[in-house]
Amino acid sequence: MRHVTQWLRSTHSLVPNKTKRSRSVCEAFGLWGLHIIPTQTWTTVRSVRWTPPRAGQWKLNVDGASQGNPGSSGGGGILRDSIGCILFAFSNFYNIQTNIVAEAMAIRDGLFLCEEQNITNIVLESDSKVLVDMLRADSCPHWRLKNIWADIMRCRGRITTITHQFREGNQTADALAAHGVRSRRRTVFSFWQDMPLEARGAHRLERLGIPSLRIHRTPLPASPRQWRIAWRRSGVVTIGR
Repeated sequence: MRHVTQWLRSTHSLVPNKTKRSRSVCEAFGLWGLHIIPTQTWTTVRSVRWTPPRAGQWKLNVDGASQGNPGSSGGGGILRDSIGCILFAFSNFYNIQTNIVAEAMAIRDGLFLCEEQNITNIVLESDSKVLVDMLRADSCPHWRLKNIWADIMRCRGRITTITHQFREGNQTADALAAHGVRSRRRTVFSFWQDMPLEARGAHRLERLGIPSLRIHRTPLPASPRQWRIAWRRSGVVTIGR
């Protein structure tokens, strides 16, 4: 996708003037003799909400943020009980990191805080499917995470369950991570009144069980007849809309 985008930008000056007045991308490419198959998309909408842990357990929601990937990054997390009360929340700044490194550092920092307070029976929840799968498999194929992974594995025994959550159900941790990038400092919050305003609002909504809407668009393949016709021609381009 990156190479195609660069190619389109580099050839923008070669586009005929009449192409710029085309009503759609399909018409613009048609003037170049490229046959285009418009790809339909299937949109699904589902409600996503934060769910509290069972009695006797603690749920640790974490998230990482990176502006630029790599870029200025931060992480945040929040630990709550079965009725949604906060034990602690944190917001840290990680300098220049990638998204996955910031997410791993947020998990490590959250577990370190749990270790300091001798908390066990932790349900770890993250919106990074990659890291969740790595933790479930107890395997770290990413060399950049070697040292961070060693710290996480040292606290691995405190975790009873590892779950993946969509970003829409992880908004408090997301707001804390964004605050870490903006504030450029490390902060631990003991009360919800001390948290940033956007994190307080997200926590209230999650504790009340109010869902958020997740919109997902899946491309649908063209019909077999359309593909047969297209592949008989040269220069086939598929564009989603």
